[in-house]
Amino acid sequence: MCLPCQASTQGTSSPPEPLKPSPLPEKAWTNVAVDFVGPFPTGEYLIVVIDEYSRYPEVEILITTSAKAAIPKLDAIFSRQGIPEILKSDNGPPFKGEEFENFANHLGFKHRKITPYWPRANGEAERFMKTIEKAIRAATVEGRNWKQAMYTFLRQYRAIPHSTISVSPSEALNNRKLKTHLPDTPSTPNNSEKDEEIRSRDEKNKSTMKSYSDKRNRAKPNNITLGDTVLLRQPKLNTLSTPFDPEPFRVVAVKNSIITARNKLRTVTRNSSFFKKIPHLPVHLEISDDEDNPPKTTTQPSQPPSPPLRRSSRQPRQPEYYGYANATIYTF
Repeated sequence: MCLPCQASTQGTSSPPEPLKPSPLPEKAWTNVAVDFVGPFPTGEYLIVVIDEYSRYPEVEILITTSAKAAIPKLDAIFSRQGIPEILKSDNGPPFKGEEFENFANHLGFKHRKITPYWPRANGEAERFMKTIEKAIRAATVEGRNWKQAMYTFLRQYRAIPHSTISVSPSEALNNRKLKTHLPDTPSTPNNSEKDEEIRSRDEKNKSTMKSYSDKRNRAKPNNITLGDTVLLRQPKLNTLSTPFDPEPFRVVAVKNSIITARNKLRTVTRNSSFFKKIPHLPVHLEISDDEDNPPKTTTQPSQPPSPPLRRSSRQPRQPEYYGYANATIYTF
């Protein structure tokens, strides 16, 4: 199949790989994830930080998602819970600049950015964002103050046993129950037994989730290797947009399901499901490893000049009408 045909073929990218659940951190508040929710009708946003061990969420309200606005909110959260070892985020503008890098270096935490265009890599934050959005949306429909409803939701969420770890986020993080209007839950074991229970429940639930997800998505290990030629799936801009970028890429790095590929124009890093492997690339479309060397051009020998055009020497003759030469034509 020719390259334009392969770029125009829908739905033939690599299937998603089998799910690889991240292991539970050793301790609470060492690995946290951050993301934004909004904007809301008031023009405000939420910055959400969630602990990947206890599932304890911290939420702050801000009016813009810039790094200048986000950093003081994160500073306030870290003043309450302490500085994490790793903070995971997407590749949004607030987290890509020098200002946020300086903030991370100043406090001493490692900033880890997920694979571009692959939000499920930040799954803990993504799941909580959907939950809090639903709670705020319901409050807005009922005509209640969304901020007050959000605080009520957070109080209850932190106090209820989490379905994955079987204890409440507050107990898992701070080893104490929150007093709420909800019915009291049975007492939990001591710290060491609680940690064992959290790990056991977390592993069991992640295994069940992996089995279901792999079966539903028909997941398969990717067959893309270093040096392969691939096409990159691209967003649909209009009716004539091709599902894949017609400019081929060459794979330069493979790390589990994360693929880095390069062509003459750019280098991209995506999940393997964004790429389609090309079995054979035509010679005239092969990707050069040395982008600084332009293609060679050949000079054609000069052609002799064409002879000048001249007027025909044939004498014109008057046409015959109905077989009579020199007939006179009358017009009325």
